[in-house]
Amino acid sequence: MSKIWFSLLLFALTIVFAVKSAVSENFYEDVLISSDLKQQERADSAKNKASSLLDSEAPVIKIDNTLPPLPFRFERQNGSPTVSSHRSTASASTENIVTKYGEAPFGLAWGGTYNQIKSLGIGLVHTEVKDSPNSFFATTLPKDLPGFNQVIVSFGENNLLWKITAYSDLFDDTPSAEKALEMYHKYYRLLEQKYGNAQQFYTPKITVVEKIVKDKDDKDVVEKTNIEEPIGGKNFLAELQSGEAVLYSTFENQKVGAALSISVDGNGKSYVIINFTNLEIFKEREDKLLDAL
Repeated sequence: MSKIWFSLLLFALTIVFAVKSAVSENFYEDVLISSDLKQQERADSAKNKASSLLDSEAPVIKIDNTLPPLPFRFERQNGSPTVSSHRSTASASTENIVTKYGEAPFGLAWGGTYNQIKSLGIGLVHTEVKDSPNSFFATTLPKDLPGFNQVIVSFGENNLLWKITAYSDLFDDTPSAEKALEMYHKYYRLLEQKYGNAQQFYTPKITVVEKIVKDKDDKDVVEKTNIEEPIGGKNFLAELQSGEAVLYSTFENQKVGAALSISVDGNGKSYVIINFTNLEIFKEREDKLLDAL
């Protein structure tokens, strides 16, 4: 009987270590590339270099064109930003609720509860986000991020602010997605400067070129060549819209991670998404689940 119990214990420990190893190995990859940043995985195995990180499901979150731009407290006059008097009150309140996790983007506080964030005078409108319960569109944010007009904050089941997703304005872009790429490269540099550990993942569209060549018996045969289309190619916008091309980058400093990507809506308008994730809160939540197993 003792041998049986020992075997069962050994089997259980093997499972636990395997789970922990998997969590450690895929931790940043899984948490930073959330469902709203992922495109549909491509079926052709020749196209799947970077797509191994992506889910097979289509993006869940879409730009809601019915929502007005966020009324940030930066009021612009004659092209120059001016700060309203209400801004200083919000900033002081933010300092009062900063938790052990520190300040978050847009002047928010990582780990702040729903009521704490709401107390800053921020409007919160509930929205459904896959795998992110208790998510809300946030308005009247303390700090502005130029070019971004919609922000979703997620508190999770533990009521702690742990994820923030920002959506840029929609661009009437060129076929090569020049406007979206300009914003993407701008924020790539900024995110790399702030968080470090930049990694870019690009899955190109594969164009198959056929030509007639002679074989060793001097017979005509079709030779096929796979050509990877470049970032910003002449049809890059359409390639992103169809999911034939995927471009995103991740950044992380062990405490906070960010993911940056370009998407194109059904009307052919491009936009940029930045997803910020507090890795400490996420890791604590995962550790609690592992401890309960």
